[in-house]
Amino acid sequence: MNASEFSRIWHGAPMVKFALSTASAQGLSTDSRESIGQFGLPKTAEPWLNFMEFVLMEENTAAQMEKLNFYPIGYLANGDIICIDKSSDRIMICDHEDMTYVWVLNSSLNTLYESIKIFEEFTEQVNTRNPNFSSDFKIPDGMLADLESRLRACDSAAYNEKGFWFTEIQALDDSAW
Repeated sequence: MNASEFSRIWHGAPMVKFALSTASAQGLSTDSRESIGQFGLPKTAEPWLNFMEFVLMEENTAAQMEKLNFYPIGYLANGDIICIDKSSDRIMICDHEDMTYVWVLNSSLNTLYESIKIFEEFTEQVNTRNPNFSSDFKIPDGMLADLESRLRACDSAAYNEKGFWFTEIQALDDSAW
């Protein structure tokens, strides 16, 4: 799913467009620049994804991002930084404490958009089928397997690397009672 399609069907949090005015934005591919500059990313999306343009960053963090050739586009609830790898256009996550642990979120912005939409649809369906989900955290039978299948089909390369979406499925599976 490309940025234009996603922005047309997204009904969640407002979209954040990136001005791409910082020096760290240099080196982004034309596709990445167009996607996040013209269409943007949702300000927030489940599970715990937050997107924003980092105009100012702590000097050591900015230097580490530049060394990794990453452009920061957001963060997780725990503070880990979501980035675009400028050399491959892959969407990566950097540990916020020392920036040495890096793992994959998605293979591209297009698969990120699709994964966000898949997860949004999953949460809507869970809440419809189990109105008590917010208190009992019970995912109806078959729904987690369907989510895993859809995320794997969307971005098998990232999923097979046991990246973000793989670990989210594991966390949901472990919390299923």
